[in-house]
Amino acid sequence: MNPVPSPARPATAHAARAVRRRTRVLRPAVAAAALALALTACDSGSSAAGGAGGTTAATRVVGTAHGKVTVPAHPLRIVSVHSWSTESLFDLGLTPVGVEDSGANYVPPRYLKGWKAAAKVSTGADLDYERIAALKPDLIVGVDVPYLSKAYRRLSAIAPTAFASFRESDSWTAYPDATASFVNRTAQLARLKKKYADRIAAVRAAEGAKLSGSRWDVIQGGFDSGNYWIYGPSSPVGDILARLGARFASATAAVDKGATKSVSYERADLLKDADHLVYYTNNDGSPANDIQKLFALRAFKELPAARNHRVVGTADFLPGSYNDAIGVVDAIEKALKDHTG
Repeated sequence: MNPVPSPARPATAHAARAVRRRTRVLRPAVAAAALALALTACDSGSSAAGGAGGTTAATRVVGTAHGKVTVPAHPLRIVSVHSWSTESLFDLGLTPVGVEDSGANYVPPRYLKGWKAAAKVSTGADLDYERIAALKPDLIVGVDVPYLSKAYRRLSAIAPTAFASFRESDSWTAYPDATASFVNRTAQLARLKKKYADRIAAVRAAEGAKLSGSRWDVIQGGFDSGNYWIYGPSSPVGDILARLGARFASATAAVDKGATKSVSYERADLLKDADHLVYYTNNDGSPANDIQKLFALRAFKELPAARNHRVVGTADFLPGSYNDAIGVVDAIEKALKDHTG
């Protein structure tokens, strides 16, 4: 998966979500270039004149990966070019007119209906600039992963474009926080944060002894031929497990912050001291990204977690939103309740 820098071989949990799908080579630039919009710098809460009739539209200035950007105070036609932004828009009660298309099987079930209804403005890393322009967006949102960073100039010529900064070491929470800021939905974000914190507290109170008394590894099928990935404690699932009070088994515990470890499928033995394994599924519950190649090996089937049926799948493995993260908590809670021994 080499041709495109970001939708290729992600090195970390965040990059994996950004580009976990099949790689596609970027298409040549479309012939028609959209006219650049003049963005008037103004203070938050101010208004800018617009339209032939002299009507005014309120604007705000927000901080983005590409500096300060003037955006509508209440955007009505939002295009999202990244799955993390898309999922947070739905969480925040907004319906984007256009969304990325990296494969329906990767869209968490709670968002699938809304995602299917929106126009698709990309295929993998390929952005359809003409279609984006035809949707007449008043705001474009996304995450500044490498392939989108390269597209920023062209997108910002179509409409104000706000990208969340992308850093390998960032928590998954940075992305819903940024999206809420871009679309002026911080009150709704606060409610989502409370909902998540309450779920963490409830599961920790009910299942704390099981969480602290067992060891957890976090794995995903890799895009490296013949390899799977081990995620560390600072990965999205790792962060959630840590908040729940879980202990990590040696494979996950050994992975540095902001990194993943790519190992051969033949090294199932690295997972031998894990009581539970958490892995990534498609939204129909089937194993994602070829992890079934690991599951089929005799060495894997003989692991304690596999023998005891404590292999926990979740479609929310790489959360881009607070409801995704709650989905991970739900999957962990269900696994603990199902296996009381």
